[in-house]
Amino acid sequence: MANINPEPGPSTESDFPYFRHLWNNVVVALLAASFLPLIAIGGGMYYYSTSVLKDKTLASLRSEVDSHQKTVDQFLFERIMDLKAISQMQNPVSLTSPGKLEAVFKAIQPAPDSRYFTDLGIIDQYGAHMAYVGPYDLMAKNYSHAQWFKAVMASGVYVSDVFSGFRQVPHFIIAVKRTENGEPWIIRATMDAVYFENLVSKITAGSGGDAFLVNKKGLLQTTPLRAGGLMEPSDIQDPERFDGIRMEETDGKIRVMAWLKGVPWLSVVEMDRDEIYSRLQRVRNVGIFIFLMGAVFIGFTVLLTTNHLVSRLEIKRRNIQLMGHHLRQANKMTLSLQLYKGFFQEINEALVNIDSSAAWIGEQNRKARSLEGSRDEVDENLQQIRDEILRSRETIHQLTSFSLPTAPAVADVDINGMLDRLSELFRRETYYNNIQIHQDFQEPLPSIRNDPSQLQQVFQNLIFNAIDAVEKDGVITLKTKAHGDSVHVIIKDDGPGIAPDIMERIFDPLFTTDYRCLGLGLAICRDILKQMGGEIEVATRPGKGVSFTVTLPVHFQSPSSAKP
Repeated sequence: MANINPEPGPSTESDFPYFRHLWNNVVVALLAASFLPLIAIGGGMYYYSTSVLKDKTLASLRSEVDSHQKTVDQFLFERIMDLKAISQMQNPVSLTSPGKLEAVFKAIQPAPDSRYFTDLGIIDQYGAHMAYVGPYDLMAKNYSHAQWFKAVMASGVYVSDVFSGFRQVPHFIIAVKRTENGEPWIIRATMDAVYFENLVSKITAGSGGDAFLVNKKGLLQTTPLRAGGLMEPSDIQDPERFDGIRMEETDGKIRVMAWLKGVPWLSVVEMDRDEIYSRLQRVRNVGIFIFLMGAVFIGFTVLLTTNHLVSRLEIKRRNIQLMGHHLRQANKMTLSLQLYKGFFQEINEALVNIDSSAAWIGEQNRKARSLEGSRDEVDENLQQIRDEILRSRETIHQLTSFSLPTAPAVADVDINGMLDRLSELFRRETYYNNIQIHQDFQEPLPSIRNDPSQLQQVFQNLIFNAIDAVEKDGVITLKTKAHGDSVHVIIKDDGPGIAPDIMERIFDPLFTTDYRCLGLGLAICRDILKQMGGEIEVATRPGKGVSFTVTLPVHFQSPSSAKP
C-alpha cells in the first residue's frame, strides 16, 4: 500500500536554505561582534604599549649616549690633567734626566698590562725633542711647522684630530704647554689607539651596534665596526654644531649623536632599528600569539554554538514542514469529503441506469424467444451499460487521483489545461447548485515550470472557496494572462464578498467563518505559493464578490531562491 503520510528526509543545506543563509549571517555577525572589539582593544593596547616601550627604549638609548659622551669627555679631560700635573710638578731639567721620563711614563699608565698612552715626549719652544719615551725613533724630528705645535703654543692645551705625522701611522695626541723661567716647553703624549677605541665602542658591546667619533669635517676619528677606517670620510659630512643629543632614523638604523665638550668631535652611535626594538617585537609576537589563540577559541565557540542553534532550528523547521504536509493532506481530504457527495450521486445515477438497462435486457431476453426483432434494442442497452461503467470508472479515478498524495516533481505545467480539468472536477457541484464557471483564458499561454500537484491543490482550494461563497445561482470566472516572466491566474466569484474587518486575517491558519471548514485552505495556498516564488493577492467589495490573483514565475524557483 502506498504511504500517504511520507516523512520528510534528513535535513540538508538545500532543504533549508534560509537557515543555511541564517547560519552564515549569524557566524559573520558573531565573529564581527567578537573580533572588532578584540582588534580595537588589542590594537589600542599594542599601540599604547609599543609607544611606551619605544619611548622608554629611545630614552634609555639617549641616556646611554649622553653617559658615553660624558665618559669620553671625562677620559680626555683626565688625560689632559695628567699632563698638566706632570708639567706643574716637574721641570724640563728633571724630566730630561736619564730614566726620569720613563718612570713618569709608567706612573701615568692605569696598570702594568694596560696603558693610556703610546709614548711621551718633552719638546722645547723650537719644536725639538728634549726627551722621548716610546716605540718610535722621533728624537731627531722637529715639529716647529706641525699644526698641532702651533695650536698648542697658541692655546696652551691641544687635543689633535687623528693624523699620520712623521710615524705615518694614524694617531692623535694631547699636548700641554708650560712656561719655565720665561721659556715655554711642551709635554706631549700619544693616546693608545686600542684602549681609546675600546672605550668609544664600549656602549655598543654585545648589542650589534656601532659607535665612533668624527671630527667637524666628517672624517672618522675611530674605526667603525661596520665600514670605513681611520681618517676616511664618514657618511656624515660637515656636521653642524648643536647642543644636546640628536636622533635620526635612516636605512633601518637609528643614529644618536652628541658633540663632545672638550674636543670638537661628534660622538655617533648607530644601532639597528630591529635590535633596539627587539622588546617591541617580543611584545608584538606575544600579542599576535594571544590574538590568534583568542581568535581560534572565539571562532570555535561561534561555529559550535551557531551550528548547534541552526541544527535545532532545522529540526524545528523539519517538524513544521512535516506538520504542514499533514495539514495539506488534511485539507485535501476535507476537499475530498466535500466532493464525495457529487461523485457518489453520479455513481449512483450510473448504477441506476445500469440496473434499468439490465432489467430491460432481462425482459427482452424473455421476449426474444418469440420475437427476433428486439436485438437492436438489446445492443443499444448493452452499449449504454458499457458507457455507464466507463463513466463510473472515470469518476472513481478522478476521486482517487485527487485524494491520494503525489510525489513532488517539477514539470511543464499547462495552466489553462489544469484549470479546465478542475472545472470538470467541480462540474457536479456547480451543476447541482446552478453555478456557472466562465473561462477567460489567454491563448496561447506560456507553460510554466513548477510542481503540478502543489499548483492543483492551490487552485482546488480557491475554486472550492468560490463555490462555497456563491452557494447557488452564481458565476465564477477563471482568467489567465501572461505578463513578462510571470503568469497571472484570477479566480473571481460574485458572492457576498469579505467583510473589511476580517480581510487581514483570512490567510491566518485555523481562521474561518464557516463551521464546516478547518480554516487551513488559504494559509496553505499562501505557503505553497511562497515556496514556489509566487504570490497571492485578494480584492473584494462587500456584495460584489471576491477576486484572488495568483502570480507564478514562468521559470521554476527552487526553495533556496524563493523568499523565506
